[in-house]
Amino acid sequence: MEEFEVLKKEEFEIFLKKEIKKIMFIGGSDTGKTTLIKNIANFLFEKEEVYIFDCDIGQSHVGPPTTIGYAKLKEKIGDDFYLNPEKLYFTGIIAPSFSINEFLTGVIKINNYLENKNGKILVDTTGYIRDKLAISLKINKIEILKPDFIILLEKENELEEIVRFLKYSGMKYERIKIENIPVKSMEERANYRKKIFSKYFQNLKELIIKLNEVSIKMINFKNLNKFSDVFEIDLKGFLCCLKNKFFEDIVLGIIKEKRDEEIKILIPKEIEINEIRGITISSFLLENMFDASFNYVKI
Repeated sequence: MEEFEVLKKEEFEIFLKKEIKKIMFIGGSDTGKTTLIKNIANFLFEKEEVYIFDCDIGQSHVGPPTTIGYAKLKEKIGDDFYLNPEKLYFTGIIAPSFSINEFLTGVIKINNYLENKNGKILVDTTGYIRDKLAISLKINKIEILKPDFIILLEKENELEEIVRFLKYSGMKYERIKIENIPVKSMEERANYRKKIFSKYFQNLKELIIKLNEVSIKMINFKNLNKFSDVFEIDLKGFLCCLKNKFFEDIVLGIIKEKRDEEIKILIPKEIEINEIRGITISSFLLENMFDASFNYVKI
């Protein structure tokens, strides 16, 4: 894919300043955020530790879609920009507007993990900027994360309200006009999500979980009138996430089958969990990926 230069390499020098630790990137879809983050990360990698904090739950480059996570750079980022997360939070959604609570909770929790890290933290955000709720959410995120520097990428003046907020906040920022960047179609974005999910769920094993022995959390089930209704729903093909004994989100899974209060879940084979304390089940359905071709083993 052709890369577009929105900042020259000599302009990256500012990010070496000691007082600039956390850098946030804000812009709509197709404004070059991913390319810019990759280029700055590779530039900084030669000089100090670099962490990618990915809040883009729809087009994630750290962990699968529906998650917020972070990863420490172990080598320069190549053409295939995907990193396995050190920590993740399962939002169960691919757009913040589907569940603002889940999204902001994930931002806060992953930020807490990074608070005591040394090095530079590059924060990617979603391309959701099209309405008042989106702009308000971006401002909320700025207030939560308190970045030392913000890069605003815009095609026209769509980030004007954010600029007005920052202008009197004392926060450092740079506003960059973007031109001539190709636009990805909805189909291309959906195919990217499918590609990452397919990679994540490449080699699977089967777990059996008794719902009456773990904590249960449901996300975005609009017609769930009372919590006990979960035992009556056919959950086959739905995306879920398991929690460990520290009650941290640890691995995503696909529900293979549910019988009464027992469910079979497929998770990546390489993930080891000694004790499962909870499960989060999302209404996000992977029906177009869920078929008999999945290679898994029972444990």
